[in-house]
Amino acid sequence: MIAIEGRTVSTIGKVFISHATADVALAKLVVNFLKEAIGVPDADIFCTSLPGHSIPLMQDFNEYMRKQMEQPAIVLALLTPSYLESHFCLMELGAAWSRALKTLPVVTPEVPFDVVTKTLGLKQAWRIDDHTKLSEFRDAFEGMALEARSSATWEGKADEWKKRLRIVLRGLPSPKLVSKKDLDAALFEIETTKRASAAEAERLSDLHRELARRSARKREELEEENAALRKRLADKDAGLPRALIVEPERLIALDLQEVLTRARYDVVGVATSKQEAIIMALAEKPELILTEIDLADGSSGIDLVNALYGHLDCFAIFVTNHPEKLLTGNRPEPIDLVTKPFSPDHLLEKVAGARKHLLERRALAERQEAH
Repeated sequence: MIAIEGRTVSTIGKVFISHATADVALAKLVVNFLKEAIGVPDADIFCTSLPGHSIPLMQDFNEYMRKQMEQPAIVLALLTPSYLESHFCLMELGAAWSRALKTLPVVTPEVPFDVVTKTLGLKQAWRIDDHTKLSEFRDAFEGMALEARSSATWEGKADEWKKRLRIVLRGLPSPKLVSKKDLDAALFEIETTKRASAAEAERLSDLHRELARRSARKREELEEENAALRKRLADKDAGLPRALIVEPERLIALDLQEVLTRARYDVVGVATSKQEAIIMALAEKPELILTEIDLADGSSGIDLVNALYGHLDCFAIFVTNHPEKLLTGNRPEPIDLVTKPFSPDHLLEKVAGARKHLLERRALAERQEAH
């Protein structure tokens, strides 16, 4: 992921996701909906916030950006307060306008609709919480080579979208308070950029030089990350705390794995169902189990934990959208809870507390055996 001036630079194959860094949760929701509900192939989506959709390692950043930004099939501009507060995002939006790219503004509730006309002209936009327009949104991609999706799949994913969207929108950063003078100045700057298309070549040349400089800095950061990775591998051999992730959604599982790995936990496996998790757990003997309640193939994370507690000395943390399902008679003990969407800091606090509880329980058992 390449961060520039408080936002994420997004380049594309066919669908260009233009968004601010602070809105990564919304970008992830949109990308999942494009793939799972509409059938846009993985390779046709570029969004640098998400693994598998960003700039490949060892690519020349400057050259890759120039080639990928020439003529996308469609640009999805996620217009949020954070997007409008980013100078680079507004510059990217101006580039889409000046090149006459096919652009669909996706407007969140806190953004007034007149922002679209002041930035992109008289262009139809989609208010993202207007669910009556979901079918029209799907139709915007008809010209692309889409993977087949049944009506039942579409309806199910549309219902899931409506539920998850409310959660994601509540988690978006609130707009910063700005004076009317500053707002008018920003809108005037956008209008000036639109009218100054003759100077675009020089502006892009300056941008390419800046991107080349940032690319060199990114390579240095990657070298540092590689060194850190080698150190983490050495730490793994030294016996770090072992954790098993049980999560049916691949992107969420990747997020959990990245957070734990960076915090120096040894992730021994990632499972999607009860049966798969039991096999991994009995083979790897993790100390910590991070699991969703509703698993793949209809199995239950609650049943999984109840089964493992009888065979392993471990502690379970439910990372779930449905905490109310723990209010049942078969709830395992002890457990802890993290609701989605989660923050890395909050998750790590819960994991650290779980391991502390586990170590204290073991120490107590040893003292009792000694007496």
